[in-house]
Amino acid sequence: MRLVAPVLAITVLTAALLAPSPAAAQADTSLWHTAGRVAPVDPAREPVYGKPAADFSLIVWIDPECPYCKDLGQTPEKVVDGSGGQVNLAVRLMPLSFHGRAAFISSATAICIGQQVSSAGYYRFLGRYLALTRTNGAGLPETPGQSTEALAREAGVTDLAALDRCVHAPETIQQMGQGYQAATDAGVAGTPAIVVRDNRTGTVAMADGALGADEITRMIRTMGARSAN
Repeated sequence: MRLVAPVLAITVLTAALLAPSPAAAQADTSLWHTAGRVAPVDPAREPVYGKPAADFSLIVWIDPECPYCKDLGQTPEKVVDGSGGQVNLAVRLMPLSFHGRAAFISSATAICIGQQVSSAGYYRFLGRYLALTRTNGAGLPETPGQSTEALAREAGVTDLAALDRCVHAPETIQQMGQGYQAATDAGVAGTPAIVVRDNRTGTVAMADGALGADEITRMIRTMGARSAN
């Protein structure tokens, strides 16, 4: 009997997220536009936050040294956490050359943590890095306990030598290059870029910049209402 209230609460949250909403609660269509070729979220190939299979996916491209990505922070995770299991998230990395070595090293470190530790470690590292970075290529502050290695340990890394080998491996560099090409194919022009994908229909919408959780959720609702009609 104790399970009734939690199950009812989840049902209500899910209905509130996906139900057709009044015009005032619709997404601001001036912020959203069409996207190019966006690969669906694939838990077998990339770290996923939330349920491996969900009705909707958030796909977010970031550069860990981008100041607007720092502003976005963990907003996408908050959308997933409030979705009652209806939304999952894939953060894809697009380090930009003008942000220098720090952008590439932090991106490679996140990729290798995802491979060597877990998806949870990947998101923990990126969340901590975004919270601490000075952005625009300046990297992390020179403060004890706030180095890339320290954040990697927080994310669950136990073998820093193996992590370093992975970070500098040709395969990791190639993976970042492939990710950059995929972002370009999707129509990403800068970071952050946010895509909402309705996995039931394959419909996608893209927005540029650090949107708030409310606007992202409104777009999910809008797409849910469209697919219901």
